[in-house]
Amino acid sequence: MTTGAESPSVPPERMRDYRVEAELRPSPDLHKLAQVFIGMAQARARQEHQENAGQESPPEHTGGQSVES
Repeated sequence: MTTGAESPSVPPERMRDYRVEAELRPSPDLHKLAQVFIGMAQARARQEHQENAGQESPPEHTGGQSVES
């Protein structure tokens, strides 16, 4: 009986035929990269908001204290 665990240096059968290629671009697509990071931040914020929505009471804000920039 096999467990599907082969030696670490041998990839699984389904991955043996794949080949990864990268092309060098003259300039990076910074706009697309920014969109990816913004999307990740928004997803994380949504997840944290949903997790915090299940709490009985939100954390209280101490009045009168503000952050100066």
